[in-house]
Amino acid sequence: MPLEEVARMEDLSPTVTLQRLLLASLAALLASCAGGGSTRSKYGDRPGPKGFPVVVIDAGHGGKDSGTPGRLGIPEKHVALSIAQRVQRRLAPQFKTVMTRNSDRFIELDARASFASRHGSAVLVSIHLNSSSSRICGPETYYWRTDSYSLARRVQQNLNAVVPYKNGNRGLVRRRLRLTRNPSIPCILVECGYLSNSREASLLANASYQDRIAEAIARAVRDQKAYGDAGMGPLPRPIYAPPSLPTDPRE
Repeated sequence: MPLEEVARMEDLSPTVTLQRLLLASLAALLASCAGGGSTRSKYGDRPGPKGFPVVVIDAGHGGKDSGTPGRLGIPEKHVALSIAQRVQRRLAPQFKTVMTRNSDRFIELDARASFASRHGSAVLVSIHLNSSSSRICGPETYYWRTDSYSLARRVQQNLNAVVPYKNGNRGLVRRRLRLTRNPSIPCILVECGYLSNSREASLLANASYQDRIAEAIARAVRDQKAYGDAGMGPLPRPIYAPPSLPTDPRE
């Protein structure tokens, strides 16, 4: 309808009517950005998400890629899938949850990143287990993007409360990986513990401990949706680095 006709219907001048329309459009734009709006960003150079409805859960490895074999002979791919499914069950009532894999199948890392990027207003949580010297233990959480920092920090804080022994928290790590840099949504990678440590491997093979790990991750996601960056301190500066490649070190 022409602006003049709208003005006549409301007995307003065209100038006042235009101002009202512009204000209404601005209000709609702000509403879409405040929780539930798109969380997409090429570099992640924005505050962390709040109010997002979708969580993409990635169980690391799978199929021909077993991951680390572990001290108990249980390959990483099976433990990662078990924990990822437990996270999914805890988030499903509140979120739309999307699994990159729900069975023992191989998916390339680039395909996982592309799959996650197809989901707007979402975050990606990738589940893995670590391996190193038999003396090293404890969870680590990796992030790269500024918009992923608060979620990563919440996850690491919650995992720290789960670990049953001193000095078990390996901390928050900023690392450019294909699953922490390349998706166009906030994305973190959680190393739930070290399968190369016999004590921790025994814990990670236990269903009740996997439940505790899964609940710690799910609680962090729920808190991020509710509070955004609140309480997480200053955000790190964005780093405008190119996408991670298979040839990059420590990928």
